[in-house]
Amino acid sequence: MKTQILKSAALLLTLGLLQACGGITPYKAPMMQGTVITEEMLADLQPGLHQSQVRQLLGPNYGANPFNPQHWEFIYTSARTDLHQDAVKHILVKFDQDGYLTEWLRLK
Repeated sequence: MKTQILKSAALLLTLGLLQACGGITPYKAPMMQGTVITEEMLADLQPGLHQSQVRQLLGPNYGANPFNPQHWEFIYTSARTDLHQDAVKHILVKFDQDGYLTEWLRLK
């Protein structure tokens, strides 16, 4: 009889402890991908800049097109909406054959 009571008490204690652990949520790190580009950075762009100058202004081009090196895309995404709210989400930058900036489009 005592062993049955001890087993029941141990089972209830174990279930209680497991239930207490169920309310804990793990930490989720904010997920950001791409380059943060602001309106001020876009204001510095002007036709005729060389690719190296655009890279210096906007940062590295992670959306390089291997079939068209004169076509650069800058994309920024974040799992948290409160981070970099002023960031431009998607930019397309085009160069001529000599590597000089011809146009840029804000897609989002």
